[in-house]
Amino acid sequence: MSSALQPLADALKAAYEQRDIKRLAPLLAADVRWGEDCHSDRDVLAWYERLRVQGADAQVEEVLIRERAVVLGLRVSLPARAPGPSRVWQTFAVDDGLVVEIRGYPDRDAALAFADAAPAA
Repeated sequence: MSSALQPLADALKAAYEQRDIKRLAPLLAADVRWGEDCHSDRDVLAWYERLRVQGADAQVEEVLIRERAVVLGLRVSLPARAPGPSRVWQTFAVDDGLVVEIRGYPDRDAALAFADAAPAA
């Protein structure tokens, strides 16, 4: 566990719990990547906003801090896509105090494997 990432982990958790993309914005590097479609902080924030408008909800159930990444275990409800909540893990790779890459995983072990392999800052 890296205590250096504790403030970032706390801020990520707060942004999710308060469903506030404005709290998420300062945590992202300008060139943050998420999947094939998000290549900037504006792309990521727009994606979150689309989900919010569709009624998506995420409850933080677990926060794991690694040397170069933060992993959030989430219970996600996407009413427009699937009935009932599902468990997912979001891994936030960090460089110079900012999130540089986000990846989602259906299982904890895969999320932690990416977190532990995140490139050094």
